[in-house]
Amino acid sequence: MAQLTVSYDRKGDKQVIDTNSQVLGEIAIDYSSIPEDARGGTAKQLLAASTLHCFCGSLAKALETRGAEYERITGTATLETGLDEKKRARVTGITLDVTVHMDEDYGFIFDRVEKIMRKGCLITASLHEAFPMTYNLELEEL
Repeated sequence: MAQLTVSYDRKGDKQVIDTNSQVLGEIAIDYSSIPEDARGGTAKQLLAASTLHCFCGSLAKALETRGAEYERITGTATLETGLDEKKRARVTGITLDVTVHMDEDYGFIFDRVEKIMRKGCLITASLHEAFPMTYNLELEEL
């Protein structure tokens, strides 16, 4: 199996996540000028971004593999939180709303890929047992 390692370093209000990636490099999180009450949510934002990035990348690859050309893919990830039975904060679901902007000639390919993508991608499918993932995939014809 493949492995991936990232590292984390915190010094005061500054945190660095080293992704060991040529693409992402280091992600710097600096709370030094952020009020205490506005600092929450960073991990949830990273999780939502990760699910959206993975899903849209898998969607793009599925379309391209089948010969579909698209102008762009846009999307949002909405992460919901709640409390578990012990009153601990937990992620309770993520909804992905994704739109593929492409020529109507590829609509039949979109329909096939949409069915495949309802099973998720590497990241979202790995989360299926933890909480509900909702996939809203739309085609916007050019």
